[in-house]
Amino acid sequence: MANTGIQATPKGLMTALLAFLMWGNFPFYFKLLDGYHAVEVIVHRVVWTFAVLSLVIIIGKRTAWLSQIRQNPKWLGLTFVSALLIGTNWLTYVWAVANDRVLEASLGYFINPLMGVSLSLFIFKERLRPLQKIAVALAVLAVGIQVVLFGGVPWVSLLLALSFAFYGVLQRQTPFNAIDGLFIETALLLPLCLIWLVSASVVSSNVAFWLSSSIWLLALAGPITLIPLLLYNQSTKLVSFNTLSFLGYLTPSIVFIIAVFYYHEPIDVKRLAIFGLIWLGLLIFSVDMVRYRKS
Repeated sequence: MANTGIQATPKGLMTALLAFLMWGNFPFYFKLLDGYHAVEVIVHRVVWTFAVLSLVIIIGKRTAWLSQIRQNPKWLGLTFVSALLIGTNWLTYVWAVANDRVLEASLGYFINPLMGVSLSLFIFKERLRPLQKIAVALAVLAVGIQVVLFGGVPWVSLLLALSFAFYGVLQRQTPFNAIDGLFIETALLLPLCLIWLVSASVVSSNVAFWLSSSIWLLALAGPITLIPLLLYNQSTKLVSFNTLSFLGYLTPSIVFIIAVFYYHEPIDVKRLAIFGLIWLGLLIFSVDMVRYRKS
């Protein structure tokens, strides 16, 4: 397969780096919200992301997605499922940060590329190359060791990896670009969020809270969600797939460093061994990816 021919430009590299750096530092922001209910935080993330994207849609006169849905209504159903998946991913991440399990979140995003390869085998019937099989086997082994050594399934890591991997699978089935797709997803999640908000006993259930100055920190969830996505979307046109794939490991690496050295979450030899197997699998996966893209 020939490579894409896209040469990394300084602007492209800086754009991609900024996106991954912002995603990597998300724990700092969501830690500030740990006094709120995790679902409440997601409600605000959906509401304010939808609000910001509504302005983008109106100002940019973006209407192509309407005709796409009219041509094939099933895409709306697929987008609703993808909305539930990304909502689950966001909720799990926020809960993990609030409950001092940032390290598990980091592991989840390290596992994600290998999870994506596994899904391509079962869903798209793609054949795995030898090095890919080794990489996936190492990830399975790491999870198995976690179960044996710590007596439980790393559900936070697996839920993050699975929800995002399946989200990626569904994204391949719809024609929407990043902005339009996220707008539709948040629009579909909005009624569910409002229903939950009305029935819940949280501070955001009070209309007065939405009109107070105290809401500004929660309102930041909209632009904080959207800005790195737009930066990443732009970088895909300026940076090669191989370079983006390697830079993508920057996000969970930053999260790992924050968890261990800033929040001082416990890390011992056993946990390092689990991460070591994942890192080895990612290294093998990356080597295979480079070899295949150059062939």
